[in-house]
Amino acid sequence: MRPIRLSMINGLFHITTRCDNKNFYFQEDEDFTEYLKVLEKAREKYGFKLHAYCLTRNHVHLLLSTPTEDNLSTLMQYINGQYAKNYNRRHKRTGHFWGERFYSTIIESETQLLNSIFYIELNMTRNGVTKHPKDWKWSSYNQHSGCKGPIKIDYHEVYLRLSSTAQDRQKKYTSMMEEKMVQKGLLSRQPQVTYGLIFGSESFVKEVIIKCSSHKYYKNRKTYSIDQETYCLRKFKT
Repeated sequence: MRPIRLSMINGLFHITTRCDNKNFYFQEDEDFTEYLKVLEKAREKYGFKLHAYCLTRNHVHLLLSTPTEDNLSTLMQYINGQYAKNYNRRHKRTGHFWGERFYSTIIESETQLLNSIFYIELNMTRNGVTKHPKDWKWSSYNQHSGCKGPIKIDYHEVYLRLSSTAQDRQKKYTSMMEEKMVQKGLLSRQPQVTYGLIFGSESFVKEVIIKCSSHKYYKNRKTYSIDQETYCLRKFKT
């Protein structure tokens, strides 16, 4: 049974959207900048908050929240539709740009916000394209570490709590990222972050399941342990 997409007011979501057949459609700088323009227009139109992102050559990662409306599917339909239309017009092509529907996982902010940002911003390093996330300009890493980026991001309160001053916060974030790279855990693929449906503490996952229990797919669903503190809604091979 195909899972009903989970969406809620004030939800925090890790979104993944892949190009059709995983083709490398993002090639020129304009391909990336145009996507960010569409993303900015969507933020103005639908009022979501963009906390992190990474645009790769064949897929996109977004970490966003919907503070005022339960409109995740609507805003993603707008982003994907507008960008595909613009891309096809610029490149004089026809046909699908995106592959199957986008993936979304509800993230528990208190326990998984920073790890989710690290995972997203490490994407091109994890794939061997760059040695360090600072070397890929189409992600939010540089903004979190104190440099300018191509689009404004909405700093999440969990990130802001790292320190009371921007400079110290950026230094701490950079240090934490370096530690993650040394530990290498986030340099390996973690499908639960992208495909886990719900990701966080056991109590958080169960709470979301209860809220969605009216949908047959989620009624009486089991939770699966990733480690002693982290759970999700799907079982993955270890």
